[in-house]
Amino acid sequence: MSEYRIEKVRRRVSVTLSGGSMLHGEIFLQPTARYRAGAQDPSELFNENEAFVPLATGGNDLVLLSKRNVSRVQYDADAADTDGRGGTDASVEVVFTDGTRLSGLLRLEARTDRSRLLDYLNADHQRFLTLRSSNRIWLVNREQIAQVLQRQ
Repeated sequence: MSEYRIEKVRRRVSVTLSGGSMLHGEIFLQPTARYRAGAQDPSELFNENEAFVPLATGGNDLVLLSKRNVSRVQYDADAADTDGRGGTDASVEVVFTDGTRLSGLLRLEARTDRSRLLDYLNADHQRFLTLRSSNRIWLVNREQIAQVLQRQ
């Protein structure tokens, strides 16, 4: 490896843009996460301050995606994708501005003063929320959400 090259871990994802088009490719993650043990998670990458993220779409093609125009990112869950933060899971259905619906679990932070789903959704600390199902994870751009239905 070149001394000038930064080691990255590739992760296969499907990206849906706000206009409805879908791209398939690989994102580039750090081998070590910034604030916890283990490799960087896709949600950490998409919630960083940088406005664009690269997506390798095959061969030598590289697409620079504007995070603002990414509606959702889907990838397969694996053993490294455990959410180590404390909290409770809320079963929800997310309805996007284009009418698409996704169901899954949102992990609510373990804070006594802000434990409701509404508090979590109104917190402005992440551009992308992590919605989990049994074998898939979606990163959901909060700006593309029309409504969230809480399931009991």
